Amino acid sequence: MDNDDQRTQRLKKEGTLHPYPDKVRTDLIAKSRFFDANDLMQMKYEMLRSARVNQHPVAEAAHTFGLSRVAYYRAQKQYQRHGLAGLLPRRRGPKHPHKFTPEVMAFIDKHLAATGGRPDWNFLSNQIEDRFGSKVHPRSVERAVKRKKGLKPFRQQKEPTSAIRE
Repeated sequence: MDNDDQRTQRLKKEGTLHPYPDKVRTDLIAKSRFFDANDLMQMKYEMLRSARVNQHPVAEAAHTFGLSRVAYYRAQKQYQRHGLAGLLPRRRGPKHPHKFTPEVMAFIDKHLAATGGRPDWNFLSNQIEDRFGSKVHPRSVERAVKRKKGLKPFRQQKEPTSAIRE
């Protein structure tokens, strides 16, 4: 994999890969290797700069960097609120295990005490749904218990294979 492919893969992994780099129409790309049409965060920043500093109309600035007017206004709002970090993608979905309220965790603790620390995760998951109305996956219950104990969730490790056989 060459450097451009590695950079593209990294941008994709980070969530900052421009979905339409072929629509970027700025001459900045040709003038310098610093500018990368695949880098969405960079294109958003340059779009904002183009409209503000160069006084280009919003629609023109957005089009030049392969984005929409809506994307411009969203980026502008985020940039005004959070600075450059506001142009980074935000994590989607829940930010923490919101179904594991203190009441649910107390219920889990009681179950663990009653079973001597050897829980049936499926049974416990069903009990939580019946009692609290929250459907949780058995693995999520296990992870919540491990987190509370300060341990990483258990993952089965593969047995090491030896290249030399005895």
